[in-house]
Amino acid sequence: MAKEKTTLPPTGAGLMRFFDEDTKAIKVSPKGAVAIVLVFIAVEIFLHVFGPQIFG
Repeated sequence: MAKEKTTLPPTGAGLMRFFDEDTKAIKVSPKGAVAIVLVFIAVEIFLHVFGPQIFG
């Protein structure tokens, strides 16, 4: 006798999981994002303190 194939019902009601969608964007780790923000803050402080002397 042939086996009957049993199919499971679809789960998630058609909702896409987070990792199902692959985009072609720059991926930055959380540590990298914090480092970038800290660099921008340091540059801002530097320009605020020394900017008038440098740029007149």
